[in-house]
Amino acid sequence: MISPEGARVARIFDGLGMEFEHAFAGRKQAQTDAVEDLARRLAPGARVLDVGCATGRPTTEQLVAKGLDVTGTDVSEVMLAHARRQVPRARFVLADLFGEVPAELGLYDAVVCLFCFVDLPEPSFVEGLRRLAARTVPGGTLLLAVLERRDAEEARFLGRTYRAARCLREDVDHYARLAGLEVERVEVRVEAPARGPAPSEPENSLYLWARRPV
Repeated sequence: MISPEGARVARIFDGLGMEFEHAFAGRKQAQTDAVEDLARRLAPGARVLDVGCATGRPTTEQLVAKGLDVTGTDVSEVMLAHARRQVPRARFVLADLFGEVPAELGLYDAVVCLFCFVDLPEPSFVEGLRRLAARTVPGGTLLLAVLERRDAEEARFLGRTYRAARCLREDVDHYARLAGLEVERVEVRVEAPARGPAPSEPENSLYLWARRPV
């Protein structure tokens, strides 16, 4: 079941379609490097859940290419249609992390959620991490990425404005521990700037590596 907030997000991404993928072309090196690191620590055929998979590129496609059994979820039917077309070897399911998650999703050796927690205050962030952990096998890996924010601020994304919460390295570590996760590390990686008619400055992203306790 899609929550009211999930339905609002779905309407935004339904309207973006492939524009979302094109906006980040050539800007995902830090992300793809992190996913490469994740793939190296997993056995061939390991089950991976990509939460907020969007068009399936680059993450779902990258994981499938590494011989992993990948399921992607998103709240946007439009995004999922693109993902099914672009990454036919993966499985895709309409699901909302903050709604009622379909029981058939089951558990995964690793769960990936990259840049979906862009405007979440602490209680929602912690609850989101708990829900991601609930889809991970005991001892399994959780990889989460968020943009670093020094202060709560107004941010723009593809012509849309939203209120982004402060998010520092120590915040992510703290939230993960509140969610009951075993934190391995929180890395700071630099994301490439946007090019073209609306260039941007490089941005720091925070990559949380954690495990669900055994």
